[in-house]
Amino acid sequence: MSLALNDLLICCRQLEHDRATERRKEVEKFKRLIQDPETVQHLDRHSDSKQGNYLNWDAVFRFLQNYIKKETECLRTAKSNVSASTQTSRQKKMQEISSLVRYFIKCANKSKQHYVLHTHMLQELL
Repeated sequence: MSLALNDLLICCRQLEHDRATERRKEVEKFKRLIQDPETVQHLDRHSDSKQGNYLNWDAVFRFLQNYIKKETECLRTAKSNVSASTQTSRQKKMQEISSLVRYFIKCANKSKQHYVLHTHMLQELL
């Protein structure tokens, strides 16, 4: 595995970390890595080959999906009777999550692969 993909894999695994601060740190790194030309090239190549033992666009999406589930679960289980500023912070967090999904799709669609989110993937996300 290339160094670029190895960095992305480590980053993706950190997105699934139990601690919110660790996940938050990795989001910016994730954004940087999925737009890196070398990383995109490797993801495209592995997505084209359909070999399951390499990191490809589908695998990265699954990591992102797990991150989203974890973040939304944290927001869902949080106290509901809170101050207006806390509610605003939670709304901002939801916007950041949806922005990350849009950013991933944008980066993936720029690639040679032209990543397409299948209906079942979107349903799983919701």
